[in-house]
Amino acid sequence: MSDEQPTTNVGTDILFENDVVRVWRMRLAPGESSELHRHLHDHVFVYANPSVMEAEVSGEDERIRQPSDEGFTFYREVGRDGLLPHRLTNVGTTESTHYIVELLGPSRSDEPQPPVHNGRLIPGHETNW
Repeated sequence: MSDEQPTTNVGTDILFENDVVRVWRMRLAPGESSELHRHLHDHVFVYANPSVMEAEVSGEDERIRQPSDEGFTFYREVGRDGLLPHRLTNVGTTESTHYIVELLGPSRSDEPQPPVHNGRLIPGHETNW
């Protein structure tokens, strides 16, 4: 990745925010990428439609492929310092929409934890995470 500075905007627009949660929508057309961003808060993702996304993580060579079916949901504890900056790209053939619910305040974990998900991946698509 370039010298681009990451943002904390983890979605394309904010739908709701109070002292406890912030709810984002991330909408990407086929071939479109998100801003380089970081997650500083534990969060839940929910995919509204089947989507094939790839994540490019700063400092890592391999891209993470995530073929998510409608209703794919995962929870992630980001740790005290948050996650590494990354960018999502819609590598599918249809628009992708998912929602991110950030749990504001300190993470429940000192170190980032692997995501816990409901397993709703698109059958027949490979994933590498």
